[in-house]
Amino acid sequence: MRLGIFGGTFDPVHFGHLRPVQAIGARLRLDRLIYVPARISPHKQAAPTDPRHRIAMLALALAGQPRCSLSLCELDREGPSFTVDTLRTVSRDEPAAELWLLMGTDALATFDRWREPEEIVRLARLGAFLREPFTGARLRIPAVPGLEERLEVFDAGSVKISATEVREDLERGVGAAGRVPEPVGEYITKQGLYGSGVTRR
Repeated sequence: MRLGIFGGTFDPVHFGHLRPVQAIGARLRLDRLIYVPARISPHKQAAPTDPRHRIAMLALALAGQPRCSLSLCELDREGPSFTVDTLRTVSRDEPAAELWLLMGTDALATFDRWREPEEIVRLARLGAFLREPFTGARLRIPAVPGLEERLEVFDAGSVKISATEVREDLERGVGAAGRVPEPVGEYITKQGLYGSGVTRR
């Protein structure tokens, strides 16, 4: 069993979270893709939207994709969400599985500043998809012992979407069509997210 693990705040989930991960999952022949929404990202200062909304949007985005599942393990833990703790949980629950931690090369560039990066490399192989501006000569692979031997970097297609930009556009009244799955867009509109109707809490 080969499991892909992809974490983030998914605030909101968009095609930049979906298409590259699906592509890299096919390239690596992963049996399952597990999306893990963070309770609180240690790399972001702003508080994310209520987890109930982020879970609902992810569930809508992943509907009809049998290889994809949603893990709430980070939401169930108190405090900031650290990848190393998530990998320990998955490794304990799936002891026979080969774990692949999936991320964009923008996240890879700061990997040496994550909590226990060497332990992460021990627990999982890393699959990184190219994400601007960390491509070509700007690709940065941090000097973490064992990382290069456990890392695969792929061009999974360019999807230039930022959740921050999606939120900012929605707050200005600009729609997210083409950047989020249609059911997610409908949910955002119905719930009044990222606008004046619902406060982010």
